[in-house]
Amino acid sequence: MNKFLVRNIAQALASTVLLGGVLFAQEAADKTTANAPNDTVYDHFTKGMTPPRPVYQPEAEYADRPRKKKIQGVVIVTIIVNTDGSVRDPQITKSLDKDLDKQALAAVVKWKFDPATKDGKPITYRVPVEINFRLY
Repeated sequence: MNKFLVRNIAQALASTVLLGGVLFAQEAADKTTANAPNDTVYDHFTKGMTPPRPVYQPEAEYADRPRKKKIQGVVIVTIIVNTDGSVRDPQITKSLDKDLDKQALAAVVKWKFDPATKDGKPITYRVPVEINFRLY
């Protein structure tokens, strides 16, 4: 095979690999952007704002293992309340027990709110919430 042909094949392969990597990176970026909301998430109050108000808050269920070990306390979960009052992106801010943390996350995603407002318009708001686990 002549050197010219080998060099052209090598360049074509390198271009294909590079182009494939660029297309893959662009596809991944498109998926990330498609899943990310475009709204501003507020996390502190300013003049003209009202906080989100819970309208439906089912309690978290106690898991069996922590109940048997008599583990009690508070799990703090930071949530984002959307403009429609639904909850997204719950994250454990203060952990208590892995099983109780899971139960807290499962509960808060079911919660519904009257959304926070700014100048009378619904806004997306990040707020920490406490989930109490008490044995009575």
